[in-house]
Amino acid sequence: MPTEESERSPFLVTLEKYDGDDAVVNVPAGIVKIGRRAFANNRYIHEIVLPESLREIDEDAFSACVNLERIEIPKSVSVIGAGAFKGCWRLESIEIPEGVTELGTKTFARCRTLKEVTLPTTLTSIGDACFQHNGALESLAFPASLERVGESAFYNCQKLSGIELPNSLEVIENEAFRNCASLVDVVVPDSVGWIGQRCFKDCTSLATVSLPKQLDYLEEGMFMGCTSLDAVMVGEELTHVEPKAFSGTGLAQDDLSLPEGCTVDVTAFD
Repeated sequence: MPTEESERSPFLVTLEKYDGDDAVVNVPAGIVKIGRRAFANNRYIHEIVLPESLREIDEDAFSACVNLERIEIPKSVSVIGAGAFKGCWRLESIEIPEGVTELGTKTFARCRTLKEVTLPTTLTSIGDACFQHNGALESLAFPASLERVGESAFYNCQKLSGIELPNSLEVIENEAFRNCASLVDVVVPDSVGWIGQRCFKDCTSLATVSLPKQLDYLEEGMFMGCTSLDAVMVGEELTHVEPKAFSGTGLAQDDLSLPEGCTVDVTAFD
């Protein structure tokens, strides 16, 4: 821990490791960085109070703090590392401060009770597997700055039902919303140029989807296993439907208004 003298120092002070058994931890003023795995696997902590001097939370800093219930990230923080809160089973809400532009791989993965997430207007990228296996997450307001949703970002978020994708979005990676079993309607804005393989696979409540007008490919397995799928709106730029894109949906090729010249793989509707 820093001394009073180090708190006044112009040098950056990193909290490298905490091994205590306190239920409530007050990180001292003057700390500017929580180091990699600094609190990882601590089963005693229920609440952490962070100082306004903090600028960065490193990779896996609080991962597997399975009893952590309360933490407020100060407005001074602009960097949150991959896996920072992975496996915080009892964390129910989190607010990401303005200035954070990216959430990395598995930042909030396996946070079983996480219900409320507030994203900043500065966020441009949600990383791979960022919120995967979060069974309590029901809705999320995406900021107008968001450009990328990473691979498996919301995989197996089975209660996620309310999403509105912003017009800033450009890429939705493979399996981004796979097994989001409560999604019913999705409108993908025209700003999106690519939607990855199996993006909506096993979204068993998904009924209607509107795709970007300029989207030219429906990737492999995109709607595979979407057993409630009733209507998919596609644009005139669509040129090809990949294998298994609609496998297990109950839809047939004639149920879609595909543009003239669009080729369809022989297994697309198997």
